[in-house]
Amino acid sequence: MREVTGAELAQLLAEGGTVRDVATEEPDLHGLDLSGITLENCRLTGADLRGATLDGATVRGGSLAGALLIDADLTDTVFDAVDLSRIRLTGALLTETRFADCRMIGADLAGLRGLAVSYRLDGSNLGLANLQDVVWRRVHLRGVDLSEADLRGADLREAVLVDCVLRDVDLGHTRLGGADLRGADLGELTEDASRTLRGAIVSEAQAADVCRALGLVVG
Repeated sequence: MREVTGAELAQLLAEGGTVRDVATEEPDLHGLDLSGITLENCRLTGADLRGATLDGATVRGGSLAGALLIDADLTDTVFDAVDLSRIRLTGALLTETRFADCRMIGADLAGLRGLAVSYRLDGSNLGLANLQDVVWRRVHLRGVDLSEADLRGADLREAVLVDCVLRDVDLGHTRLGGADLRGADLGELTEDASRTLRGAIVSEAQAADVCRALGLVVG
């Protein structure tokens, strides 16, 4: 991987096309139009992409850990197997955006723009993520690890979670009416489960776990 300066990176990006195997720390890419760009195996840790446009961009491999994507336009952007730990997506526009097999530990997805959920998070790790007030109504999540994520105030009504992990998730005031959690790992349930999971669809085995958490004996 080739180390470059922020100015050199900006020049490579301005040329468009594909940029691969370059690295720099905290590059200032604030407000740039990077539509259609392809980044392959690039390490741009802490990149400032506030207000940037990545419409139709592809980011494959590498790292954007700690990047600021606040108010960025990520329409039709694809993130494939990228380290996105601690990224901030507050106010970002995620229309038809796809995150596949990404490491998103500690990411901040609160306050996303858009009236409908049209982004995907297949196979990604969102452990410890800030998902407060996120609207995931009727969303279909597959293979997403949400361990210890903050879902307080989130709307997951009629969502379907398949092969997802919900261990130690904060579900305070989360709306789960009609949410199908039968294919999710709920972890070790506590006596609060009957309240936090109210309205959700669970399997017989999960229901038995809820009863045991309440100290009930299922006969």
